[in-house]
Amino acid sequence: MTSIDNDPLFTSLCNEKTLQSQKEGFFSEFYQSVAENFTGRGAHWLTEVYQKVPTDAERLRLIYDDPVVAYEVQGTLEHVEPVFRAKDAKFSWQRREQALKLLGENKLQQALIMACQAVMRAPGQGVDRYIDKGLTLALALWTRAEVFIRMLDGKRALQDLQLASKCGLPVKQNADYYGRVAKCYALSGENGRAEVAAKLFHQLSGHNDYALTRLREDMEDLRVLKQETPSVEVERTIPKLAGEGESTEIAGASSKIKLAGGKEDPRGRYVVAAADLGPGEVILTEQAYAACLYPKYFGTHCNACFCRLVAPVACPDCCGVAFCSIACRDKACATYHRFECQYLDLMIGSGMSILCHVALRMVTQAGTPQQVIAEGQMLRDTFCAHTAHRDPEDHFKRTLMTAFLLRCLQKAEFFGRRTTEAPEPTEQELKVGAVLLAALQSLQFNAHEVYETRITGEHRFDTAKVQYIGVGIYRGASMFNHECYPGVTRSFLGTSMILHTSRPIPAGAVVPENYGPHFLRQPKPTRQRNLRSRYWFKCDCRACTEDWPQMDKLPARPRLRCTTADCGNALAYPAKPSQRTVKCGKCKKPINLEASVKMLEASDQLCTAGAEMMASHQLEDERVDEAIELLKKGITLFAQVAVPPHKTAHVAEESLRSCFADRGNANRY
Repeated sequence: MTSIDNDPLFTSLCNEKTLQSQKEGFFSEFYQSVAENFTGRGAHWLTEVYQKVPTDAERLRLIYDDPVVAYEVQGTLEHVEPVFRAKDAKFSWQRREQALKLLGENKLQQALIMACQAVMRAPGQGVDRYIDKGLTLALALWTRAEVFIRMLDGKRALQDLQLASKCGLPVKQNADYYGRVAKCYALSGENGRAEVAAKLFHQLSGHNDYALTRLREDMEDLRVLKQETPSVEVERTIPKLAGEGESTEIAGASSKIKLAGGKEDPRGRYVVAAADLGPGEVILTEQAYAACLYPKYFGTHCNACFCRLVAPVACPDCCGVAFCSIACRDKACATYHRFECQYLDLMIGSGMSILCHVALRMVTQAGTPQQVIAEGQMLRDTFCAHTAHRDPEDHFKRTLMTAFLLRCLQKAEFFGRRTTEAPEPTEQELKVGAVLLAALQSLQFNAHEVYETRITGEHRFDTAKVQYIGVGIYRGASMFNHECYPGVTRSFLGTSMILHTSRPIPAGAVVPENYGPHFLRQPKPTRQRNLRSRYWFKCDCRACTEDWPQMDKLPARPRLRCTTADCGNALAYPAKPSQRTVKCGKCKKPINLEASVKMLEASDQLCTAGAEMMASHQLEDERVDEAIELLKKGITLFAQVAVPPHKTAHVAEESLRSCFADRGNANRY
């Protein structure tokens, strides 16, 4: 890969997309109001003043001090105030009443939606005593627990009951509370605890034997229904790394890969195989350094771990985000969310891109300015920013965005209580701002979109579609260089990235990832244009130099490898059986391709059988395992005797990708 001059217009559009996702956001107006000052009387200010300042920190300081722009910058930043969705006890009460009505009509799914809304919008205990005597949240949780019991989900019902107790629900003399707890334990198969709770119910109900009998009948009915109802939830776990252990160079990586290259190498640092790799090997399982959901998924996925929400837990102060558990909520509220909470809607309204949010998250999750500054150099060393090549106007926009985000941090007291309301940063704030500005540049080249597999029909693979739900930054994964024909397939479990090899890679060879433009889906001119403008390099991988065709035009017959050891030549597939002995143009030896042809046929059969197994209408996990093994064998056999491109082999590699994606984030409707 070599750096090249970019298409200026398309590059500008790509750069802008990584900074602003919404044209209508107020940041565009902010920039235009500032830009009027240096496009008029200060026409050369960007190139003659701003661009000549040597460091990010000094450029950030400049926009607060230079008279050409400072008045407009500071005047706007002074108006930054909290904008967020607050709690509403009346709204919560209304949703709770709707949930109870739907529950009475046995419309459980609709009742759950209403109950979840009631929980999310309810203020904490005692905040609004005019409604529910300050117990709106506890009563919303109490109602949702009943919905979960009716849905035979004892675990979530019990969690809601326990949380309701912590939120002020009276339980000491509450027979109904222990009656519901008994049902939860019965549904969870914990019969001993169910009996203890039933006895407490009996005691608190005044030893009402009839009520106890009814409760035990209800518990037995729930047990029977639970046994008759198949579980649809699948537990997913991070797979084990291939090889003898973890790499000492790359966190979360297998010892079967290592780093190569360096500052003097035009390719930078990149990953190579430390040992022979076969298809389907796990070479990386990395938790995101920082990750953010797209705003459209704030109500459907956990803001911390990205898992699909069933029983959302709210932030105590805002209704803007949701969490899957108390643990995720408490972790978020103790770190990043306490600084983002009251300014999240303002930031979204600015039109900033999700990459800006990830940059901010890299700061807020650190917890303190000192920790941000300490990690700043590591981040700069890990993630390339290409600052020297960035257009001055684009860099200025990112500096202006940094000033806005820094102002949000000031107002949220990330730096503690300030002695002034003026937006000019202190030296410490300026250092944090420099880390932010570096991230706003480097994330354009290093961020990964996190996805889940959405399955909308009965068939597991035919109806599966990739749905991007957020963006993460991964230190280890950022070391992989791009090729349009990747050697790995990427999947996610929560915010953790998992890389499996998709084809054999010999020791010493580059282990390439794909940044988006894949040769199967995009023609060479489109790939080259996208890579030049978004990532600022020209790709010279095999698929580009040989201009491989897309999927619908792939050859049915590939070239075959010369059987002479260390020759490495590729020979045309023989047109007729009688032409299977040919002379190699490189090693000049006569080569009999009979065995190679038969091995290729066997490879095609294995790959086809694996793909057909995936097409089975009712495909269970065990059959997916079988499909994976067939595909791996077929791909391995192909690599031994032939060279790409070859349609059957690439279909098998894509099928393998689908199988691994199915084991990650998956959403089945």
